[in-house]
Amino acid sequence: MRWVLIVVLIACVGLLLQSTVLHGLVFGRVVPDVLLVLCVYLGLHQHTVTGSFGAFALGYLEDAASGSPAGLNACGMLVVFVIVYLTCRRLWVDNVVSKVVLVFLASVIKATVVVALLALFATVRTEWSSLPGILLSQAALTAVVAPPVFWVLATTGIPSHRERE
Repeated sequence: MRWVLIVVLIACVGLLLQSTVLHGLVFGRVVPDVLLVLCVYLGLHQHTVTGSFGAFALGYLEDAASGSPAGLNACGMLVVFVIVYLTCRRLWVDNVVSKVVLVFLASVIKATVVVALLALFATVRTEWSSLPGILLSQAALTAVVAPPVFWVLATTGIPSHRERE
């Protein structure tokens, strides 16, 4: 259970960075999604109910902190968790390049799910023309942030599902 506390601590630090510190940088509206990197890590290494609950909790935590309607990011994180889990069952995702590509694709998938849900259920009209550029910029920044976050998670000694069995 020590690893759960480590993940919670890293999620709190990631949320703090994502919601305050990284907004102060020069990127403008584009901020890397640190919690998504943690969700991808859970999808790669925690193939249990606890991992899926962690992905949901990360999304719900992001919903609570961002002020978006409850459940949008939680649904996006669950979709990402399932896709990463199914991907790593079929493909060997063990080196840095494949993890960075996986985080980039996961960021695009999460943003697409959130935008689709907003378009389906939102009552406010939104300008969609600038969305693809912002989506790809955020995915690229999230992919750049992924290797240091994966390194921190790997050095904390969080066991994978294979090590616990």
